[in-house]
Amino acid sequence: MKRGTTTLIALIALIVLMGCSAARDEQPKAVLEDYKVGETVYVCGCPMMCCNSIAKQPGGRCMCGHRLRRGIVSRIRNGKVYVQVSDREKFFFITSR
Repeated sequence: MKRGTTTLIALIALIVLMGCSAARDEQPKAVLEDYKVGETVYVCGCPMMCCNSIAKQPGGRCMCGHRLRRGIVSRIRNGKVYVQVSDREKFFFITSR
């Protein structure tokens, strides 16, 4: 019984993480000067930080398949753009890590 439970938990974790690719660094990064505090942007709407999708145009989907959500740039610091999306703040890398 315990082995079955462990297998089930591992399977659920695998399903949840399927949208997150290990190759997310292959996408070109945005240039730091392209974003300004207070600007409206459209970012990945997934609950995890699995991709680094950020755009200035509405519509479309991010790399992991979720719809882009509207957000407002709240701050830019250390190569990251912090975006206020709904009731939380997400960050996106805009330079090489």
